Amino acid sequence: MGRFGIIVAVTMGFAVAGQASAQCAKEGEELCQGGQTYRCEKTGSELTPIFQNVPCVVDVPTLTGIWVGNGHQSPAGDTGADWSIAMTIKDGGASIDYPSVGCGGSLSQTSRDDTSAKYHESITYGQDKCIDGGDITVRFFKGNLSWLWVGQADGQPYNAVAVLKRQ
Repeated sequence: MGRFGIIVAVTMGFAVAGQASAQCAKEGEELCQGGQTYRCEKTGSELTPIFQNVPCVVDVPTLTGIWVGNGHQSPAGDTGADWSIAMTIKDGGASIDYPSVGCGGSLSQTSRDDTSAKYHESITYGQDKCIDGGDITVRFFKGNLSWLWVGQADGQPYNAVAVLKRQ
């Protein structure tokens, strides 16, 4: 009877461990998955994530916030090649300001996942200073936002790049 109880406990342990999809790199390492903690333990010749019944929180990057930096445009426009950017991303929408140029507007989101998004820009003030109708792609990378703008004016293609920091 004692031997049967051990087999059931081990089998249940593996079943719970099987729910964790992350791979263990070293013994004693703790993993956070689905809001639960798993500890990497040696089971036979392999490392297996074992459920610890301790809640945890995964630090997920978010695009939401105010992002600032300087853009560089190619070819340079009437206002120069370098200018400031302030981009506000919310769950329900986004906006863009170019403070040093004196223009800005609203952004219509065209796609989004956890770490990147695409927007179509509509300049709502300072239309005589900025190109209207560009497309912006942002990607969260190492705590910053990689920013790319593409558009055209009078048949001339333009692009701009920036690295924005969370304000």
